[in-house]
Amino acid sequence: MDVRTFDLIIIGGGPAGLSAGIYGGRSLLKTAIIEKIGTGGQLNITDNIANYPGFPDEISGYELGAKMLKQTQNFGTEIIYDEVRGLENDGIWRIVKGAGVTYRAKAVILATGVSSRKLDVPSEGRLRGKGVSYCGTCDGAFFKDKIISVAGGGDTAIEEAVYLTQFGSQVHIIHRRQGFRAAPKNIERAKQNPKINFILDTVIESIRGKEKVERLILKNKITGEVTEHLTDAIFVFIGFIPNTDFLAGYIELNKDNYIIANRDMSTSIPGVFVAGDVSLKDHKQIVTAVSDGAIASMNAWKYISELKGE
Repeated sequence: MDVRTFDLIIIGGGPAGLSAGIYGGRSLLKTAIIEKIGTGGQLNITDNIANYPGFPDEISGYELGAKMLKQTQNFGTEIIYDEVRGLENDGIWRIVKGAGVTYRAKAVILATGVSSRKLDVPSEGRLRGKGVSYCGTCDGAFFKDKIISVAGGGDTAIEEAVYLTQFGSQVHIIHRRQGFRAAPKNIERAKQNPKINFILDTVIESIRGKEKVERLILKNKITGEVTEHLTDAIFVFIGFIPNTDFLAGYIELNKDNYIIANRDMSTSIPGVFVAGDVSLKDHKQIVTAVSDGAIASMNAWKYISELKGE
């Protein structure tokens, strides 16, 4: 198996990874970002961003990701497309196992992000891409003048529901509680939209349809009543799962499999740092992910510069 050597390897090409790549390259470290599919991460499924400093007139997630990528490459950071399957330690080296190549580096930054949590109800997997979606900006346009349903009660669910009203004739927000985790401003914006209807204290028990989504089976948690809900699509925004399966047994994770980090973004393994949503943190925003990437990269540089016995 081929072996490639770097000073710093960043696993994951979302905002945190790209930010780390900027600082790694700028510090004159031989730096690579290993990304499984494509850079940008959650940015690629974010419509308009209004709270990222420096862009007062909003910017699309895709465009912001493209600008970050260009800036990272301007500093000489290499982008490698590969699937990381595990990590090992070998003296001062951290060994990163790819699909066909082994990489070694003096420091590694884990910026693998998170994946959308599934409902885990019948037919969800079978009808994915046929009315079941986890990305409004990706799939919303397919449901012009159709009935759209959204599962979730956080900021992502509410913001995506509002976004989807530009396509759907109706948008139903289905939430298992009365209260919402979303910011009051977002909730008020949704309530003022005439296309949005709220279905509260309700869970989705199954998704029905032969070749595409046709209806949902809903259960009211208070009354126990089970009803059929006609819809052409169900967009699921009920949280995230950290992408840490390949790290099991290697690094310290919390009970939900998020990576436990110190203030300097270091982890339980010397020379391994973390950045972005995959770390155990209270706030998951683009700006905090970018900050994590910068902090992790600067401390990786410090770690590398202090290594002995190379």
